[in-house]
Amino acid sequence: MKQERAQHTHRTLLHAAATEFDRHGYAGTSLARVSQTAGVTMGALTFHFPSKAALADAVRAHAAALTRTAVARASGTDGRPAAGVVELIDTLTRLLDEEPSVRAAARLTWEQPESPGNWHADWSPDLRDRLARERTSAPAPAAEDADAGEPGLDSADLEALAHCLVVGSEALRRGIVPLGGGDPAARTEVRRRLGRLWRRAAAGPPAPGAHR
Repeated sequence: MKQERAQHTHRTLLHAAATEFDRHGYAGTSLARVSQTAGVTMGALTFHFPSKAALADAVRAHAAALTRTAVARASGTDGRPAAGVVELIDTLTRLLDEEPSVRAAARLTWEQPESPGNWHADWSPDLRDRLARERTSAPAPAAEDADAGEPGLDSADLEALAHCLVVGSEALRRGIVPLGGGDPAARTEVRRRLGRLWRRAAAGPPAPGAHR
């Protein structure tokens, strides 16, 4: 019973810390604020997490575990058929929508890029694998389909685009970048548009004379 209470307190503190880091960032989060949000005494908090840095590390680790599990489900490594980049983008944007620790880890990565636990590194290898599969299976574009003097997108271009789409989804969700108005974009609308943008970009330029 005592161990169960300790585990419950640990989970409660972790969720509260993720919520506070997500909302206020590292600098704006204090142990007192986390303690209040969790409804746990400061003594109990420091027993589980002796410092704010320890809390941030725990939130990053939890987000990494959630991300790797979700990516594995979508990558075929758990026995399911392998999916493509658009499904990975959708998986990651869903995680950002639904999991405070993932949002907190993404924000902490932006604020503290020098710290261990870079959230993007948790899924970048899978992204590269998917890009390699898709480029291998896609037919080579005809030379006349390319814009004059402009090379097609290479793997590094597409990897950068995928990262930008995932990061941009968070800005759209928070309403930092308005989508068709001043209110934050609906989550399903953000995911739909990101998927369409990826498919258009990855397909390359249309053939001459095709409708743009």
